Amino acid sequence: MVYPFPEEDKEYLTEKLAIVGELAAGMAHEIRNPLTSIRGFLQLLQNKFDPQGVEREYFTIIFEELDRINNIIKEFLSLAKPAQPQLQFIAFNQLVAEALLLAEQEAIMYDVKLIQNLSPELPLLCLDPGQMKQVILNLTSNAIQATGPGGIVIISSHFDAANRQVVTTVEDNGPGIPPEKLNLIFEPFYTTKENGTGLGLTLSRRIVASHGGKILVTSKVGEGSRFTICLPVTLNGTSG
Repeated sequence: MVYPFPEEDKEYLTEKLAIVGELAAGMAHEIRNPLTSIRGFLQLLQNKFDPQGVEREYFTIIFEELDRINNIIKEFLSLAKPAQPQLQFIAFNQLVAEALLLAEQEAIMYDVKLIQNLSPELPLLCLDPGQMKQVILNLTSNAIQATGPGGIVIISSHFDAANRQVVTTVEDNGPGIPPEKLNLIFEPFYTTKENGTGLGLTLSRRIVASHGGKILVTSKVGEGSRFTICLPVTLNGTSG
């Protein structure tokens, strides 16, 4: 099943994102201030305990949880005030390789094999490297976690000359997404992960759209899922 996000769904999601944005802008400041104070006092307190004591392990867990809260707030703010892409021409395969380097540790942890099948000749793309790297990393991380031990995640790229676009796919052989859930995965706060925020795919879709591209999803229960990113090539793009 393919979910290509028709125009009526885009308008619906845009309205939802606006509501989320208003909520995020109002909450972020009020939450961050006490978090900063809490973290500061905890750093002072941990120095009173033996560095080898079990209490230090507790502090480590607390700091990790505070960082997780802070990351959720950052995602909220990205929805509230999305940054304008800082565009530059870049070799897309290089960007993908950098993102996958960051994903390798997670793949090892989940016992998942990452396979790159990148076309050696792609036109340069005009995009924001940081934002697009975040998209590739989000999709790859989702695929790794969905697939699990012994799974395979394949990242491919090719140039669609007929439509003048670079097409990148992130494909896994995991359990797949049921049809009734496929049209929900890009909605804010919808997640199937125990510790997920439900914002990663929402942000990814917004980033791709801000670059004039689109994301397509193909999935079959029991066989896996494929996320396809289509990014337009500008007239100034040259082979690289």
